[in-house]
Amino acid sequence: MNIKNLLQKIIPKSGLGHYAETYLTWAGVGLIGSFVATSLDGQAELAYAAYYTNAVNDAVGYNFWILLAVIGLLLFCLSLPVIYLSLRLPQAQFVANQLRRLSYTFFLVAFDEGGLMIGILIANFLHTSDKMALLADKSFLFSDVGLFSILALAFVNSFLWLLGESIHNRDDKTYSGVVSLLMNAPIKYLAPGYLSVGGIVLYLVVNQ
Repeated sequence: MNIKNLLQKIIPKSGLGHYAETYLTWAGVGLIGSFVATSLDGQAELAYAAYYTNAVNDAVGYNFWILLAVIGLLLFCLSLPVIYLSLRLPQAQFVANQLRRLSYTFFLVAFDEGGLMIGILIANFLHTSDKMALLADKSFLFSDVGLFSILALAFVNSFLWLLGESIHNRDDKTYSGVVSLLMNAPIKYLAPGYLSVGGIVLYLVVNQ
């Protein structure tokens, strides 16, 4: 299997159009909200009376995004063996479906919140005014807003979308992408790979 075919297989059924649309929506909300907040605070009589920019700053929290992502990853790891079992034992289908939906929900909320944070960070990075620079200095995510930080967050957030949309499709309630690829893999490769990756995820979560 070449790289092109592999990339085609890991893309969820919802497609890259859904990915781009959702990202643009939430990042746009964060970006526009930051600009509007700065403009409104610009009308204040007191210097740095950043009431609205502080409201933007408090809108989302990095720690809460981490919590959502961790819960989603743990549910994803728990779901995979149950999904595999349900392919051979129909009685496990109900449990597998519930786990898939729950995992998808946490990934979905984390991705949306991550997109919102990215929009806010982009506005901070542009430093459109003194009040926006103040917001950047007191960022909820990074003490120094840089391009690398934004790209790193965007990459991790994209990974959450990939896993979430792969484990559950909101239209036909099935799985696709990465999950389909894993379910079709020979058990002699799937089992050690799952134990290794699952062990690493659990170790990082517990010892972070």
